[in-house]
Amino acid sequence: MKFTHPDKVMIIISIAIVLSFICFFLGYQNYLEPRLGDFTCNELKEIDGQFYLALSESHNAVKYEVIVSNQGGEEIFRTESDNTLILLKNFTANFGDILKFKVLAKNKNGTIKESSNHYDYLWLYSSFINFNTRYINSSSGLGLTLYGYQRGEKYNLKLEYLNQVIYEEQIETDNILIPYEKIDGYAGRLTAKLYTENHTLISTYNVYINTPVIGKIALTALDDITRTRWNDIKLFLKGGENATEFQILLWEEGNLANTISLSPETKEYTLPAEYLNEDKNYRFQVKAIYKDYEEIAETSEIEIFVGKKETTNPVYVSHNPSFIKKGTQITLDTRTPNETIYYTLDGTDPTTESLIYHNPILIEEDTILKTYAVSSKRYDSPINTYHFQIREKNLVVYLSPSNQYLNYGVSKVGFTNEMQEMNKIADVVERVLKQNGVTVYRNRSSGNINAWLSESNYVKSDLHLAIHSNASGRGSARGIEIYVDKATSPSLSIATNIYQNLYAIYPGQNIPYTNRGIKYADGSLGEANDAFIPCGTLIEIAYHDNEEDARWIVENRETIGKNIASSIINYYN
Repeated sequence: MKFTHPDKVMIIISIAIVLSFICFFLGYQNYLEPRLGDFTCNELKEIDGQFYLALSESHNAVKYEVIVSNQGGEEIFRTESDNTLILLKNFTANFGDILKFKVLAKNKNGTIKESSNHYDYLWLYSSFINFNTRYINSSSGLGLTLYGYQRGEKYNLKLEYLNQVIYEEQIETDNILIPYEKIDGYAGRLTAKLYTENHTLISTYNVYINTPVIGKIALTALDDITRTRWNDIKLFLKGGENATEFQILLWEEGNLANTISLSPETKEYTLPAEYLNEDKNYRFQVKAIYKDYEEIAETSEIEIFVGKKETTNPVYVSHNPSFIKKGTQITLDTRTPNETIYYTLDGTDPTTESLIYHNPILIEEDTILKTYAVSSKRYDSPINTYHFQIREKNLVVYLSPSNQYLNYGVSKVGFTNEMQEMNKIADVVERVLKQNGVTVYRNRSSGNINAWLSESNYVKSDLHLAIHSNASGRGSARGIEIYVDKATSPSLSIATNIYQNLYAIYPGQNIPYTNRGIKYADGSLGEANDAFIPCGTLIEIAYHDNEEDARWIVENRETIGKNIASSIINYYN
């Protein structure tokens, strides 16, 4: 194809328009978000009695922020400037500190770019030594000592009160003593300032005269917790006499997250959960402060790990819904304290506008009960549905005691192995159930889970109960726990009733961690899996490798078996 002259002109014009549009677009994008250029942090300068930090320029920067830390990572200074020679007003450090300068450039939108190099500076100016006490004693006057002083150096010392110089002298030694009569009559904070011969401030030190001494303060948490779920945390304060203010400093993963001011009369404070994040380590620090005298504040601190926000436990019922006698009164409950239970009787999902549970519910006809629970600082529970059917049926229970004969317990208290001990308890459960007209089937120890589940389904058991004892491998764990498949499983209510009644006679109730509760297997346990068995649960009756738990099992086989059987009989009415 041969182009004519007008065709060539049109192509050139089209290309020019496209290029112009691209240039305009790129320019407009840079206008909207100016790209910051690379820059460096060059040197610390002493100019006319002040310290300055010199930088190279970052293109499109409108502000620079300087952050100075010591070798321990503690931030000691921060300032901002709109030019590349940044005044570090009243900047001081300690002799021998390796100072780390971090500089951030910011564009007009607040976008940040860090300098391309890290600038470290060894501070070799003399500094005041930090003594254990900052209170001035009338018998000894004010003594100050310089660190890093070299013989022959000359410095100027000024002592200020309320920003007014009240004493001044030239220093040619590392030990300084200001007689008490020079400062007598003042009350509060005095600030010693050390200057070079060029009048550059290099060190400051605050001391206090005729100032009330603050009493030691102690911070504790309710029950001395070190771990807790996401929730309000109750803190207790003791001491701090003469303070004019208490401060609670909240450190999250090493970073200061919040500061809360309290009156010095505060003896306890509830920190709202909204101040906290889930799965974080926190350090709670209290300061007892007189006026704004931070250096003489008394402090105390504790550390607490805050876990996840929990879900309110599901609502369980007191009686079996699949067959129940007409006129039975059922109760609703959940293992979460201080909850509110909402329910409906017409098959609709409950909301906070539904009926609130207060009193037992009378079942006079087939009823679809739906429930859920709400509690403070927790997610709402799932909705549980119970189909109550008025009908007569002979109860069928399948008992499945452990066949784990190699799981040995604490022999000195008489515990042999898990298989023998759990079968002895199952003997009691079977006997009591049969005495009350219940049809009972039982596994064979030589079988396996598949065979037991198959047999349990074949006999159409209303309840499949696996009976085990637990072990931690260390012998330190204690308590009871029981498994269902999930929070909405048909076995939830019978499992919870069995657990609550058995834990009521367990001797370790005064130990909070023994109340292990209802666990959700989520498909991991064959005998507590809704896909394999209509109503299956597995109980772990205490820890056989713990001496106290093993002794309780051995000495209370009859009591434990009767308790479990009684829970089953009462639940199935």
